[in-house]
Amino acid sequence: NFANSVVPLFTKHGCNSGGCHGKSSGQNGFKLSLLGFEPQEDYEYLLREARGRRIFPAAPERSLLLLKATGQLPHGGGSRIDAGSFDYRMLVKWIRQGMPYGKPNDPKLESITLHPAERIMKPSARQQLVVLARMSDGSIEDITHSAVYEANDREYADADNTGLVTVGSHSGEIAVMVRYQDKATVFRASIPLGVPVDKLPEEKNFVDKFIFAKLKTVGMPPSELAPDSTYLRRVTLDIAGRMPTVEEAQAFLADTSPDKREKRVARLLHSEEYAEYFANKWSSLLRNKRANGAQLRTTIAFYDWIKESFYTNKPYDRFVREIVAASGDIDQSPPSAW
Repeated sequence: NFANSVVPLFTKHGCNSGGCHGKSSGQNGFKLSLLGFEPQEDYEYLLREARGRRIFPAAPERSLLLLKATGQLPHGGGSRIDAGSFDYRMLVKWIRQGMPYGKPNDPKLESITLHPAERIMKPSARQQLVVLARMSDGSIEDITHSAVYEANDREYADADNTGLVTVGSHSGEIAVMVRYQDKATVFRASIPLGVPVDKLPEEKNFVDKFIFAKLKTVGMPPSELAPDSTYLRRVTLDIAGRMPTVEEAQAFLADTSPDKREKRVARLLHSEEYAEYFANKWSSLLRNKRANGAQLRTTIAFYDWIKESFYTNKPYDRFVREIVAASGDIDQSPPSAW
């Protein structure tokens, strides 16, 4: 089945990425749909375009598709697949079978599961992941060799294209995203420092419960409580994006109430400075910047809406929904600018 067995290989080796044949204009005369989301189009590109010269059914190994992918012929992307590898053999088999697209009633992918999903690992240890696909007919297929693996921080861990995860010598947390077709899941691992965590501060909120549990798992004692002056500087920078004023510092240091830190956080979160600071952050994330002077009003309207959302403590799910589902004129619905 072309969509289930062949397209994922193009994704795995980066052939249909935005920087290669998946960009809107293709690459060097050959185009694929971005990340394989249009397999029917990809099938037509491969078999019909350029008079079908990319596939050679009489001698699959001599197909232009494979000669370029293995680096036997000049290829702008270099060698992407090793001749004789599992992926290479899969493509040869598909061509030898007559390049079938598949039948309308062929099973379709419903979900993927990862084994193991999480682990505690020692420094420099390795873990082989196994990825299983559940199909619409209830069958289970091993797709470990066809999935894409991306570690979130290669300083801590890396994953090769067979699903083998190797952690480094640092302690901490790692995550490896696993993708297959339009499904994704994550492998998580903790690399403990190995120090006993016997003493923990008092929990101040529900987030602390999870942080302290994780510190125990990774064997990492919490830092000592920061002095008042250091705490005030850090919390003001983090929430309001500025240094505390002299008056704020004097008042905070003179305050002897046991909950003065919590009060300071609440005061900052209700300030206009917090709303402005985080509106700037989210404007950057959402790329709310238009160089065209005629569109400046649109940029300002969306920025003001983001700022107001933070100032009124709008729930995150509502914030996202109002942006994604926005419609109408920017005067009535500023998120429609996005």
